[in-house]
This record gives sequence, structure tokens and C-alpha cells, in this order.
Amino acid sequence: MATSGSWNYSLTAANLILIALEDIGQVQSGESVDSDDETVALRALNLLVKQWQGRADGAPGLKVWTRQRITLALALGQQAYLIGPGSSDARASTQVGRTTIRVAEAAGQTILDVTARTDTTTYPGTTITMTDADIIGIQTDNSGGDDIFWSTISSSSGTGPTVTLAAALPTGQPAAVGNYVWWFTSRAQRFPHVEAAVLRDADRTDTDLRIYTDVREYDLGVPDKYADGDPTAILVEPLLTQTRVTLDSQPSDVTKQIILTVIYPAEDYDATANDVAFPQEWYAALEWELARRICPKFQKKWTEEMNMNWEQATQIARQLNPENINVYARRDD
Repeated sequence: MATSGSWNYSLTAANLILIALEDIGQVQSGESVDSDDETVALRALNLLVKQWQGRADGAPGLKVWTRQRITLALALGQQAYLIGPGSSDARASTQVGRTTIRVAEAAGQTILDVTARTDTTTYPGTTITMTDADIIGIQTDNSGGDDIFWSTISSSSGTGPTVTLAAALPTGQPAAVGNYVWWFTSRAQRFPHVEAAVLRDADRTDTDLRIYTDVREYDLGVPDKYADGDPTAILVEPLLTQTRVTLDSQPSDVTKQIILTVIYPAEDYDATANDVAFPQEWYAALEWELARRICPKFQKKWTEEMNMNWEQATQIARQLNPENINVYARRDD
């Protein structure tokens, strides 16, 4: 018997919509989807995946395919940070490169000598290379304590190597040999759920951070919120378009960073040609959940057989990656 030898089956939003419409009898086999019907179903699909992001679908399993590590750069004395592409001061990304200053740079400099333009150590197995327009942060020396000056990369050269900044190092903020330089291309997205958080020092040693998601617990649990020093806890609040992270102290060492392990938000489906950003084992659950949601829109009857298919598909998907827990039971006779 000859098998296919392939494992790359995928669906587009259009494929998924067609299957769901066939399930409820709005489209017969061999027919094409009416454009208006497709628009209705695409809207429903976007609402569905947004509601199912994070753990909001009630699944005990983790959506490990949406797990991301976000690196959040700290600022001297700054307690609260916004994470999301809409925040102009957001210094957080899923991929951040790091290098050092190779030659001492005075305030006013726009061309910096750095140790490398690529980083292969921050994210093992990944090479992060400087590109034009990347956001770049330079550890600077000033009388108030080291801080990070942020700019963008105008250009970089492999000979040297050097990097040219869009804005010069500010007055009173030179950069000494060995100071750190960080860069990234895209700001992290707002995330709906955080799993873990650590404070990572310059030697990449991690210290666990307590995570508050209830503002009252944070207010009562952190008596002195304006103390200077390393954070030991954070309050995480998903807002409308950004996620706010509030520390329990005001950072004094900007070479340390917070690493957040989060469940990343579901991608938008801007067009029916977009690929479905779920793994194969969730396709049937998406199919039948979408069918269930659009069924009333097309005045179709939701049958007992349809409901059985929906229950089976969603229950199997939700149990795919169960969390590991230790349960102990004792019987006293």
C-alpha cells in the first residue's frame, strides 16, 4: 500500500468557511460560496478565534503553538510599561538581539562601533541580525545611573562593525566600552494571558517573579511600590489594545530584563486567502464551532447529529495538551 508520505495538510479561511457552510446545508457539494455568505462567515471566524485565544475557550490544555517569550527592557526608575505595537514607548519584543560597545562613544555620536551585528546566543538556535529601521537601545552612562537611550537604526555595516543611529547619543550620556546594545524589529503584541515571568540578569541568570493579575492583591501585597531596586513581582493587566505590566519597584539596573512567557493573541483573518493559524488537530473543532455559530444567520436547523459532531470535535481539541498536575487521594477506612 502506498501512503502519501506527506504531513503538510493545511486550510485557508476560505476552505474552512466552505466546509462549515456545507455542514449546515447552505452550500451543496460542488457549489461555490456566495460572496455575501463568505463575508458573513469570515466575520464569524474572526470573532471565534478572538474568543478562543488564550485559555478563553475553557480548554484545560495549553495552546502551546501560540506560546511566545517576550523580552521587556527596563528603564531607570520606570515602574509601569505598556506592551503592544500601539505604544510608542514599548520596548518589548519576541526577538531581541544583544551586543556590546566596542569603542568608547561620546555623547553626540551617531555612528557606534559595536562588537557584532548578529546575535546567536540570546535565543539558542536563532540568528538575529541588525536591519535598517530596527529599534535599538544603548546602555549609556550618566550621573543619575545607567539608562538606555532608544533610537532606530539608519544603517549598519559588517566591516568594523558599526551601526548608524537616527538620533545621536544625548548630552551627558556617553557609552563606555562593554556597555550593552539591544535591538529588535517588531514590538510585541498585546497578550491575553501570561504563564510565567522571570527577571534575567546580564549573565542570563533568571530569578522567578510573582505574577499578580488582581489589582487588589497587588495593592495589598506590595506595601512600598516606589522602592528602588530589582522587581520581585509584577501586575499584568490586559487593556483594550495593550497589556500593562506594573513592577513592585523602580528598576535601578537596566542591564536586567523581564522575560514573559505568554499565550500570544490569535491572528486576524483579513482575507479568505489567509491560512488558518491553528494546528491540524484543531481544524475539526474550528469547522464545527464555526458551523454552529453561523447556522442561525442562514436560518438553518441545528440538528442533533450536528450537535454530536460539534461536541466530539471540540472536546477532543480541548484535551489535546492537558496541563500536568499532581493529584493525591487518600482513603481513610
